[in-house]
Amino acid sequence: MLKALCLTIVFAILLPALIVTATVALVFYVVEKEPLVRQSAPVDSGTVAAGKALLQRIVLQVESADASGTTLAVTEGELRHLAQLGSHTFARLDTDVYFDGATINSRMSLRLIPNPVGDYLNLVFQVEQSSEGINIDRLSIGPLNLPGRWLLPLIAYLADTVLQDQQASLLLASVRGFRIEGDTALLRVQPPSDVKAQFKQAVKTLQASRFPPGEQERVVQYYEYLVRLAEQGDHSGRSLSAYLTPLMVAAANRRERSSAVAENRAVIWALTIYFSYGEFETLVGDLVSSQRALVRPPSGVTLGGRRDLMAHFIYSAGITLATQQGIGIAAGEFKELLDSGNGGSGFSFADLAADRAGVQFVTTATSNEPAARRLQQGIVANNSEAAFFPDISGLAEGLSDVQFRRQYGSTQSENYRKQVALIDQRIARLPVYQGILN
Repeated sequence: MLKALCLTIVFAILLPALIVTATVALVFYVVEKEPLVRQSAPVDSGTVAAGKALLQRIVLQVESADASGTTLAVTEGELRHLAQLGSHTFARLDTDVYFDGATINSRMSLRLIPNPVGDYLNLVFQVEQSSEGINIDRLSIGPLNLPGRWLLPLIAYLADTVLQDQQASLLLASVRGFRIEGDTALLRVQPPSDVKAQFKQAVKTLQASRFPPGEQERVVQYYEYLVRLAEQGDHSGRSLSAYLTPLMVAAANRRERSSAVAENRAVIWALTIYFSYGEFETLVGDLVSSQRALVRPPSGVTLGGRRDLMAHFIYSAGITLATQQGIGIAAGEFKELLDSGNGGSGFSFADLAADRAGVQFVTTATSNEPAARRLQQGIVANNSEAAFFPDISGLAEGLSDVQFRRQYGSTQSENYRKQVALIDQRIARLPVYQGILN
């Protein structure tokens, strides 16, 4: 009995050590010094337009499919466009996709933070033709080769767990077969009859889980304050600062009861939902409209004397708050690239400055308590849009796709990066960021 007890104690001590040792050894084995994908192809307006068109087509086909299902056709080029967009959105990720006979191959290189083990985590996924659903048939993590059929079911299971239903598993099971013809992948899909409702419910469930207790009440309070402010006086040519400053005064007074970060976040959500007339509730859920009726905002509110710049600032702020900083910046660039390619106003560095100003505002307002409080103080003390919105003089606007390519090439070119650096310098010199960014 004593011997068994002693062995149990020894194993209890040694087992965690063995697990840690095995984990460290595995990390040393799979992390590598060189990337498998050195650099993703640069993103231009054609890439963005193609990726957007593909996603819209897939959603439309799935939502309109009848009981017999539908066949989704995706070309090798379209998959490459999606890979490029993903790499551009996530700065440390480089990807490529290619067809090889009857398989789709995807390679990814993730740049790791500095460490003594290695600089890159390289991944390879291989999807083969099948008449029975779709699976990742081979998975490589560095030099380690693994069967991959467990990966998609695991992802679906984790999604089901988060959403607290079986929607992800049902959608995965709706793929009945997959084949390649030339440079086109054909997926035979038979989605559930209520797939549209399931998509919406999944989004709402995920949205509801993202907000801490008390968030909705704070957002609604600031939204109602905005409504009262809008009822006061003429709004023609009125700066966004006339709305932001009073809200920041209220946030500064309330932070003793919660936190500066929480109050700033609620202020930004209220501004975004109010000035988008509820459009951003599709991203964040019915934060306001479930509690009170939405009110149409005044149309004359500006930044830099322009309504479009105010919209860019607000929309980028909302995107950043809804996702991550990198995605917010990429989303701003994608919006501008789309403008240059679809007959719109063309690529505008002034609009991009407004986008990046919105991103920086949210990043600072919600990064940590000291920065959040200093931003509140800066907005209140200056009481002007010049405190948080940069000078846009001299920034090129109205560039067509041809003009953009001729002058800047792509968003990876040195000339383009110089313009972005100039914009970021102007933002960093704004009064609200003094002592925070420099």
